[in-house]
Amino acid sequence: MAESMLREEVEVYSEKYDIHGVVRDYGMVTKLFFTYEGKDIVMGIHRNILKGEKYEDLGRNIIDSYVTNLASHEEGKKLQLHYWYIGEHEIHGEMFRIGHGIVTGHKKLSDAMDMHTSAVEGIHIDEEEGELVLTTRNSVYHCPLAYCSFKEQDEYPDIIPDYEKLKGRYKDKIEYPSIEPGKVLLVLANFCDYYFHSLYYVPKNSEDGKCLKFSGWPHVGTFQDSYLINTEDYRVDLRYFPHYQNIEFYSEDTDGCPWYIENIGDVVIYARTSAGTIKLEPGDRKEVTEKNAEDETPILPGGDLYPAGIIE
Repeated sequence: MAESMLREEVEVYSEKYDIHGVVRDYGMVTKLFFTYEGKDIVMGIHRNILKGEKYEDLGRNIIDSYVTNLASHEEGKKLQLHYWYIGEHEIHGEMFRIGHGIVTGHKKLSDAMDMHTSAVEGIHIDEEEGELVLTTRNSVYHCPLAYCSFKEQDEYPDIIPDYEKLKGRYKDKIEYPSIEPGKVLLVLANFCDYYFHSLYYVPKNSEDGKCLKFSGWPHVGTFQDSYLINTEDYRVDLRYFPHYQNIEFYSEDTDGCPWYIENIGDVVIYARTSAGTIKLEPGDRKEVTEKNAEDETPILPGGDLYPAGIIE
């Protein structure tokens, strides 16, 4: 959480969509706040002073772009938790069960946020759907069983009915998309930290035909976070800045091989690459080439995906 004083506050207005918002500049971090269809949107944004950008124009353009390009697939979306577990916590002398995980489809919170629920009032296993349904006072969360964080849940095994049986059935059962040897596949999803789900690469001359092991981790910077992904031998090294529903690559080393990006989430994600800006609808897999780039580059939010909190 960043401790900073509010330096500037600027009201913005989208005449196109009749949406009012406000930009608050705290020095170390700048945020755009507005509401669309009852959902509070908070975006980290960045103003390029050298280009003469004004918060009024930047905020309006981003609101317009959000509604036009990003605010899709909301109708009928499930409220979900991925990489989830249910813990037990003492609050003011009382014990409560609380769900934890990466949220999507929340009315107030943005996708890809790590959050905890209010007190859990009900737990139901729906094996036909392959999910645990977690009920709180005001919400119903759908939690895919394959995406349970079993290591954390092992500390609270008695909370979930038939936990050991479910663990044996669903642990290590996450499906990871693959691609033929000699091609690199980067998989993104809005239910993952920094949108990174997995990487798949089998070198064309591989003797065992196995996917190379990979690592992914965030580099938290003073002004801008980035996300780094590489294979253990650094044949593949991909790096990007994560923004609200879009990522911006600044390093693209794929061992000289063609590479693809796939979106397995349930919202659109844009990837700004050296070949141009590529739009990925849910379920899309596209090669990173100029022919797959958008003809007109949309205005997309800059700034951190997870803008720092503020103590005022």
